[in-house]
Amino acid sequence: MIRMGGGGIGGGMWFGGPSGTKGQRPSWRVYRRLLAFARPYVAQLVVAAVLLGIGIALNLAWPQFIRQIVDGVVTTGDSAQLDRLIFLLVGLQVLRVIVDAVRGYIMSWTGERIIVDLRVRVARHLMGLSLSYYNDRKTGEILSHVTSDVVQLHSAVTQSVLSVLQQVLTLAGGVLVIFSMNWKLATLTLVVAPLVAILAVVSGRRIRGFARAVQDAQGEAVGILQESLAEIRTVQAFTRETYETQRFTAGIRKQFEAAIRMDRWQALIGPLMGFLIFASSIIVLWYGGHLVIEGELTVGELLAFVLYMSIVAGPVGGLAMEWSRLQAAFGAADRVFDVLDREPEVRDEPGARIAPRLLGRITFDDVTFRYDKGPIVLDHISADLAPGSVIALVGPSGAGKTTFVNLIGRFYDPILGTIRVDGDDARSFTIESLRSQIAVVPQEPILFGATVRENIRYGRLDASDADIEAAAKAANAVEFIDRLPQGYESLVGERGVKLSVGQRQRIAIARALLRDARILLLDEATSSLDNESEFLVQQALDRLMRGRTTIVIAHRLTTVERADRILVLEAGRIVEEGTHDELMAGRGLYQRLYDRTFATPRETQVAAKGL
Repeated sequence: MIRMGGGGIGGGMWFGGPSGTKGQRPSWRVYRRLLAFARPYVAQLVVAAVLLGIGIALNLAWPQFIRQIVDGVVTTGDSAQLDRLIFLLVGLQVLRVIVDAVRGYIMSWTGERIIVDLRVRVARHLMGLSLSYYNDRKTGEILSHVTSDVVQLHSAVTQSVLSVLQQVLTLAGGVLVIFSMNWKLATLTLVVAPLVAILAVVSGRRIRGFARAVQDAQGEAVGILQESLAEIRTVQAFTRETYETQRFTAGIRKQFEAAIRMDRWQALIGPLMGFLIFASSIIVLWYGGHLVIEGELTVGELLAFVLYMSIVAGPVGGLAMEWSRLQAAFGAADRVFDVLDREPEVRDEPGARIAPRLLGRITFDDVTFRYDKGPIVLDHISADLAPGSVIALVGPSGAGKTTFVNLIGRFYDPILGTIRVDGDDARSFTIESLRSQIAVVPQEPILFGATVRENIRYGRLDASDADIEAAAKAANAVEFIDRLPQGYESLVGERGVKLSVGQRQRIAIARALLRDARILLLDEATSSLDNESEFLVQQALDRLMRGRTTIVIAHRLTTVERADRILVLEAGRIVEEGTHDELMAGRGLYQRLYDRTFATPRETQVAAKGL
């Protein structure tokens, strides 16, 4: 899970909970939306439907062969006719196997393609959601939407479509045949159908709720495990392996209990439906036997009727079970559609245009902001930041420095006031074109588990190898890259774990240099580095900041002193602004923060004495 603290640019600029709304949508509406994902594959579904029709016809034909064998061949002793009928019957069954196999492959291929499309659709939508969505959710739970939830929809989108069609057509064909044979026995065969339908509807509603609970519990458990593994160093450093295992075990147990509740219900409904179908078979055999004894029915007709009854009973029970499976899939669909129906809070305004090459002037015009329904974080902020200047943000923790920076890149939008870029409302530009001219270097740079070259190229995907190496040189990263086993092709590990903090910082700076953006958002972080790394990183930062409008949350004395302008924030307001010398002369909050944070012990003692 990528989550950065409130004291840096990342405090709200990247990721991190509970599922969305729990309401159930009407089943028909959910299924209609699911079927929309199958629309690009109509041709494959039509071929599968044709093969399905052929298979159903073959299935309905074979009991007639049995009737002819019993009544017309066995009783007459015509062995040659018996051989011909058996040979033909075997041939029909072989053809049916081939047809069913081809249809099964087509449906499996189509289903896998739809799953790929659905996963890409969910992932693309997640990428476009605002940061506020991620602030309240664990990464593991979000990932479960793309993995387990989508898998649950596999059968609902493909197999269930033709399965329901197969059951309906088989039931309709079988019913027509048995009524044409004997309407009395046919009526007895279908007497249990209403009871099975009622059970299916009742159980389907329960199973959908159970399935949603199972998916929610699984997402929560996966979130716990992902969080533990992402912070494994901290877990092991504090010897909390057992504690984290217990947390995950509790989450899995919750999923197990939810699954057992669903399984318990299914275990009851399945046998109950089977008993009803079996009871109808016993009644038919009893009544049909009497008809044979009385001479109203032949043995072959009764045998064929019993076979047709099994063909009819299968779809009756099959439709009921298919409904239950669909309801389980709808539970996962509710979670997926909770994501797809969520609109990003920050989006392009109607008529937004592509931003031109920016100069970098940034103006806050009476800006007010809060997160959701929380307290005011920035309160009527007004500031004009000149292009190409370095602006340092200083203030106590919680003063609003991180939020100030986040608003510039439209990671959030103010609730009141306007942020202007080169005199135009930032919302008049498309988000992509605005952010493409902004580079971010967070306090704790997170690298991808790829090569050094790929991590630097992330700043500009079309960059040449020469551009990448030039950026690395400017970021003072060449000296350690050349010492890596495979140089630029060395893997840095998940989140850059194979590199030191200073090395990761220089890779992040190289990435920002390659982007060549006019606006730089910088959470300067050199306080935790050794002297040599700090010197190299600061040199790289100086090159990066040259000629760009730089807004930096200051952590170092030299940055504060060399800034063209310093904004001092307290409780969401700008309480002081000016150069270092002007603010020190004012002897206000800045001087107190400076003495406490930046000054040497000797300077602190002198300031305390008022000398």
